[in-house]
Amino acid sequence: MNNKISVYILINFIYAFDFYPINNSELNYTQVFFRWPQIENAEYYKISINNDFENQIIESSNNSILIDDLFNWGREYYWNVCGLDPMDEVIYCYESYNFSIKSLPSYYPNGIELLVLENSYYDGITILDFDSIGFSAAVNQLGEPIWFIEKNNFSSGNNAKILVTELLLSGNFIGIGQGKGYEFDINGELIFETPDSYGVHHHFIKSDSTYFLIDASTEYHPCPENCPDNLPENIYWKGDQFIEIDENGELIWIWDTFDYIDLLDYNPYYLDRLSNSWPIGENAMDWTHSNSIFYHENNIFVSIRNLSRIAKIDYSTKDLVWHLGDENFMTQIYFNNNIEFSGQHSVQIVNNNILFFDNHSHLEPEISKCIEFSYDESVDSVQVVWEYTLPDSLFTGSRGECDRLINNNTLINVGRTGNLIEVDNNNNIVWHLKISDNNLDVASFRTSRVDNLYPLFFSFELNQLNGNYNTQNYTIKYLDNISGNIYNKGWSNQDYLYSLLDQYGFSLYSDTINIESNNYGQFIIPLSDFEINSELEYTLKIEPLNNVNVYQELDLSLIKIGDINNDNIINILDAIELVNLILNLEYNDIADTNDDDVLNVLDIILIINIILDLN
Repeated sequence: MNNKISVYILINFIYAFDFYPINNSELNYTQVFFRWPQIENAEYYKISINNDFENQIIESSNNSILIDDLFNWGREYYWNVCGLDPMDEVIYCYESYNFSIKSLPSYYPNGIELLVLENSYYDGITILDFDSIGFSAAVNQLGEPIWFIEKNNFSSGNNAKILVTELLLSGNFIGIGQGKGYEFDINGELIFETPDSYGVHHHFIKSDSTYFLIDASTEYHPCPENCPDNLPENIYWKGDQFIEIDENGELIWIWDTFDYIDLLDYNPYYLDRLSNSWPIGENAMDWTHSNSIFYHENNIFVSIRNLSRIAKIDYSTKDLVWHLGDENFMTQIYFNNNIEFSGQHSVQIVNNNILFFDNHSHLEPEISKCIEFSYDESVDSVQVVWEYTLPDSLFTGSRGECDRLINNNTLINVGRTGNLIEVDNNNNIVWHLKISDNNLDVASFRTSRVDNLYPLFFSFELNQLNGNYNTQNYTIKYLDNISGNIYNKGWSNQDYLYSLLDQYGFSLYSDTINIESNNYGQFIIPLSDFEINSELEYTLKIEPLNNVNVYQELDLSLIKIGDINNDNIINILDAIELVNLILNLEYNDIADTNDDDVLNVLDIILIINIILDLN
């Protein structure tokens, strides 16, 4: 027969991960995820949330929930959780915890106006930077603030600045400050900062575990042909370096415009601008002024604004595969046809096409637009597949971005004008937000639309859990394995690593599970594959692979059902102990081998079969 051995698991939850939000915490967002320890035999939970004005009760089928429409800025809240059984009877209630929502900062823009909202708006929140104010935030479809990041977390005084460039699937944010690139969490806690040896400008992104940035590069070269009379024979040229660094800030990859772009490729406008400010203004010709970098399938795509040029670079060889743009500043032409654009921003890959914001500066007429084009390297051809032209009143000479949304709508950040626009695939405006501060337009670089603030948030529950959180002594009776559910509450699919570790932290068993967004997955850890020592402590650890720093773990001791005398061996001595328990009308869970809450001859037969099977 099969040797079915049940186990008790004594569990000590790690307190740091028990309750979220952490007690007495101060939050800079109004979309709040709640998580709490599992309650024995709970069929569902009721969360009570109250402040001085009202009390709300919300139900959850498991031990975590996102509440996104209840909280207000500048308020304090108290919450507690009760577990209920299938008959709606309360099993147990945790004590009350509290948190507060910060007030909005004094520099938050005071003029956010919703101009258009149609049903085909892609639902979610919009993350954006307020560049002219120097910080970033997220707003809902009505333009109401959902999250902000305090700019003074990253610097102080007039240098305080943080412009978000992306929200990672790890739940962390990427952004730039004054010459710095940062990774930080939702609360503004710093995860990574670029070394002082780099002066980050315009763009900073993360791809897997490495970071890409743009840094200025200045060299001394002859003044170009037709050099203005007031400039010296040799001048400083300001180019760019596209750089990749690892999580320790060590250099991995670099591509310098001076090494790959001919000095004959220059825009006379910026030479004239240097001349007009010489010698008390600018000290170098702003040659390239690159403003975006994008990694895709072993290629780097960059926007070189002052040459009105988009370039594709082979990551492995660093060869310039092609460039496209204003052929007046181009000694080598790659394509047989061209697309007119100027001063562009935010080059991205969308369905193998290129999508970017065309500022259309210094062209006639100056009308900004979004352009998506395909390219065929086999025949050296490009073709516009979609464009959206903004009205002339929304021309922006700098900044700007076009983002393709999941429903094929396009979110447009209209740069210096303070306008955010969403259009559908028929170019109808379905959402329009106007942002100003003291009647001045608030400039912005980048925007993104996401479901909520949480691409990654999870909890887990264990099957057959018994015990009380206050005593920290939980037990699980199992035959052959540990099992439970991981609840992926984020909007992104996530891979989770679940492991059973010994007392030294070495893995006894581990496996991964992929769980779709807003779904759950069951994990099983077999116990029959290794010997269990009841005197030792083990650890169950669950790590989301996109961010192992937010792992959850619990300590546990394992006791075999049937090992009544607790000597880690099931033999005739345990059978004798079982007989004595029955004769004395005593009960012991470890002796209840068939798990029917009664000790009788059936348990004796089962324990004898186990002994025979082991021998």
